[in-house]
Amino acid sequence: MSGNRLGGGGLALRLDDVGAASKAHEVYGLTRLVVGGVRIPFPGNFLFLKYLPPIKRWGPYRELLAIEWEDILTLVEAAGSRMTVGITAGWVERDGHVVPFPRKFREAAGVIREGIRRGLLEVANHGYTHCVLEDAAFRPRLFSGNRQFHREFLEWLPEGTHREHLARAQGILEDFFGSPVLTLVPPGNAFARKTLDAAAGLGLRYLSCRDAGRHGPADGMMLIDDEHVMAIHDRDLILRGLGWLRDLLRPPSGAPFLTVRQVGERLAK
Repeated sequence: MSGNRLGGGGLALRLDDVGAASKAHEVYGLTRLVVGGVRIPFPGNFLFLKYLPPIKRWGPYRELLAIEWEDILTLVEAAGSRMTVGITAGWVERDGHVVPFPRKFREAAGVIREGIRRGLLEVANHGYTHCVLEDAAFRPRLFSGNRQFHREFLEWLPEGTHREHLARAQGILEDFFGSPVLTLVPPGNAFARKTLDAAAGLGLRYLSCRDAGRHGPADGMMLIDDEHVMAIHDRDLILRGLGWLRDLLRPPSGAPFLTVRQVGERLAK
């Protein structure tokens, strides 16, 4: 979770990893233990150890249900807030087959669409796969973690892959939700110059992530660093419950949360 500053543009609330199959395939464990103030190696990625709490660091965990999304809309509306939802447009099955989010999670997608209609949510492009498909690199491994392959827009991937994945995600999200998708949230805060160029060419106007300006300015895009965003993950809601979200929606400042797009529009003024 990041974001703790209320800047001139306000503070956005952003929920990432919705629809991302990384919640099923990204598996890695604790590799350091602190003993007497000293960090010592620990084989947390060995075989089954990485699946066991408290060694387990990320997945697997489940997707949010439609009924939970209905409760989320209720909480956001009651708080007078708005929220950006970073959706990964394709769910990667174990065999590498990609299923569009609205088809895989039809009921949840329908509730999110209702949230857009009511003006409570903004949908952001959180990639097409959230992971590297080549050579099935996204799959869990026996003796190591696979976190590094659950970043989609890596520098070493071809420019065509960046452009194709962004375009496919835009098509799926805009076709189903019926509104322009203007915000890009790169999975794992990883992106390259080629990602920015492709995003701008596809009509995306806001980049929201940690250290958003690392590659310099991008024509046609506003770079919104996480100092303007309270960034959380769907995993936080699965593990902590919706009561945690209710408390989060009562910020100390008393000011309601905005979407990333709203913050971008305010900063532009």
